[in-house]
Formats: sequence, structure tokens, C-alpha cells
Amino acid sequence: MKKKAPSSINRLAVLALGILAILSTPVRAEGIFIQDYLPKEWKDKIKVSVESRYRLEAKDDFDFNQRADDTDTFHLLRMRLNLDAAISDDLRGFLQLQDSRIFDSTSANRFSTTFRDEMDIRQAYLDIKNLFKGLTIRGGRQELLYGDQRLIGGFDWSNVTQSFDALKAIYAVNDKLTIDGFLSQKVNIDRSNPNNLYDDNEGFHGLYAAYKGIDKHILDLYYLYRNTSEPLTFGPSGLAKINESTIGFRLKGEKLNGFDYTFEPMYQFGKFGSRDINASAIIALGGYTFEKLAWKPRVGLEWDFASGDESSTDSERNTFDNLWPTNHLYYGYMDLVSLQNINAYHLTADIKPNKKLTLQGDYWVFYLDETTDAAYNAARGQLRAAKPGATSGFLGSEIDLLVKYGLNKNVSLLGGVSHFFAGKFLAESGANDDANYFYLQSALKF
Repeated sequence: MKKKAPSSINRLAVLALGILAILSTPVRAEGIFIQDYLPKEWKDKIKVSVESRYRLEAKDDFDFNQRADDTDTFHLLRMRLNLDAAISDDLRGFLQLQDSRIFDSTSANRFSTTFRDEMDIRQAYLDIKNLFKGLTIRGGRQELLYGDQRLIGGFDWSNVTQSFDALKAIYAVNDKLTIDGFLSQKVNIDRSNPNNLYDDNEGFHGLYAAYKGIDKHILDLYYLYRNTSEPLTFGPSGLAKINESTIGFRLKGEKLNGFDYTFEPMYQFGKFGSRDINASAIIALGGYTFEKLAWKPRVGLEWDFASGDESSTDSERNTFDNLWPTNHLYYGYMDLVSLQNINAYHLTADIKPNKKLTLQGDYWVFYLDETTDAAYNAARGQLRAAKPGATSGFLGSEIDLLVKYGLNKNVSLLGGVSHFFAGKFLAESGANDDANYFYLQSALKF
């Protein structure tokens, strides 16, 4: 028999205090910022800001097994201090300190580097500008954010997020074309000690061009390269070194008489140990906003495909590598799916009763590309291992309902509830009970 969840009295008390603190904040429309109170001679040279984010999360049956006691309700708190200094016309420095904590978790979540990283340096870099016309060199610890963040992002939903130690060249050819080149290594997270300078065993490099010369469109072209000096685990394919290239483009159109769309095909090649890499992915979505109607409703359809591996013992690895994305923005808010071995279909709708409030509903249907490959979660780990003899690739479906409210420029609120309906693939490969998720978040910036 499933055990009852721990008492929620303390959690509700913390939540109530957090909401009261937020609502007691002055609500001037223009916002309140530390910057306004700096000495006059500093205001043009230094920008200072503080961010505080609190989130209550409740998860149930994320292992799809009601008989296991895995219900967990916990609190996440993330604090940031940002310092942006214009040292001179040609030199800029940026520092971001971050402290991430988890409270009251009854599971292994309290040890996870997704939730906890005590006071650390998340970003610290220098920009050397105007070396040549339009060229900036950025060196140090930094975010890498490109396109829709489906392959490279900051993963801001995470309580800890991710960053890279990188050297980046940013070349603004003109006001329509920007080309970035970067050499990087992902920062390792150490929960209780300063984060390592970088991961010595892995390099992640790329070229990314963004062109805005087409009316109401953006066209991105990119080449990304990932290599490891030590073997790593990659689903059923096992353990091996990676030498992998990703090429692709993104064409995005917005405000096209109410229509919007995105099309992004990607292809990967290289070596995984002795096996050849031959993998692909496609993103295709479109939507329409009824701009003349009250509340400006938008409806959209989306298809996300990423190849899986038919055999883990042949000469090719066909599983697409999702790299370092911000997956929470896509494939369902429960973070049970990533852009690997998946055929996903998405229906979304939202309304805006006023400028501050957005109500949104999403419905996802997930199929595996190959039942001989694993199902992968948002962290790119195995959600469920492949099961020999599985006949159905139907992983399941998910409903997400959320509300966003911007109280003012300082305060924003977010809440949502989600339900995952377990599919036949889960039934054929193990436990297959439905899963539930609830969250309530407040964010304060000043």
C-alpha cells in the first residue's frame, strides 16, 4: 500500500510567507531597482541587480509505480547577484553569483545537482569590444544561448542551471547578420564546493550565424562539435568516446498576418567509439493568433522528431544527441521527454485576458522512434530502458495547464498542474501508472 505524503503544514507556512512578502512589495508600474539608488557617478558605469526565485514542487509517480513511495513535495530557492561593469568604452565585465537550495525533499532530489549548488560563480566574463568593426571577444564563464535553445541553452527552469567556461567571438557583420564562434567546456557542478573550472574530459565548440534580413523572419545556420577524451554512457549504445558534429538551420517567421512558424532540421555525424554516428531531428511548428479578438487567443500545432537506434550492436549509432538544451520549454512541463528517439505531437492554446495574465493549455502525445532504444528524459538520461520484444512505441500523453501573471516589472508569478498518461511502451517494459506534477513559483527582480 502506498504511504501517505509527509505533512504539508510547514510547506504551506513557507509558501504563505513567500506570497505575503511578494504582495507586500510596492507595485509601482515602473518597478523598483537597486540601480536607482546608486551614487550618480556610478550609474553609467555599474549595473547592479538581485534576483530571488522560490518554487514549490509536488511530484507523484514519476517512476510510474504507485506501489513505490516516491511522492515528494519540496521547496526550491535560488538567489542571484548580478554586477555589470562598463570598465571603459572597449571593456566590459559581468559577474553573476548564484546560490541554489532545496528544502524538505524526502527523496534523492535533495542531493541532486539539478536542485542544489551552494554559493558559487555562475558567470564571470570580460568583453573586449571594438577590436575590429563589429567584433567582440568574450572570455570566461558564461551562458550559451542560441536559437530556441533546443540544442544549446541556459536551462533556466533548473534551480542550478548550466554555464560554460568559454572563449567566444561575436562578429556583427551589420545590423542583419551576426556570426558567433565559441570554444567551450561545460562547468561541472559541485554542490558544496566551488565549481570546477571546466570538464577536462569534454569539449563543446561551434559556429552560429543569425540572419535577420528577411522581413519578419530569422534564419540561423550552425555547426556544433562535441568530443570527449573519456568514454561516457549513451543509452543502450553503452560506453564510448564521442567525436560528433551537428549541422542544421532554423527558419522562424512571426507576425505574418497572425501566423507564425518554425522549421528546424538537424543532422549528426561522426564517431561513437568504433561506431559511425548517423542521426537526425526535425522541428516543425505553426500557430495562429486571433489578434482582432479579445484576449488574443493563439492556437498552435507542433511535430518534433529525433531518430532512435534500431540496434545497439550494429555499426551505427542512430540516436540523436540532444546536446545541452533548455528542454523544459519543450516536450511537456513534466520534463519526462527530450529530443532523442521521439515522435512527439503537440497541440497548444493560450489566451491573454490582460497584459499581465496568460492562461495556457498544452496536450502532448509521445511515441518512440525505435522501441529497441530507450525513452530519454529532459536531462537526456534514460527514463525507461529498452525492453526486448516491446511491440508498441506509444510512450504516453501529457496535459499541462499553467497560468502566468506579471504583477509588475519586479514580480512575476507562475503556477501549473500536469498529468502524464502512461502508454503501452511503459506497460510492456515495467511499471505503467500515471504521473502527476504541481508547481507554484514566484520570481522577484530588483
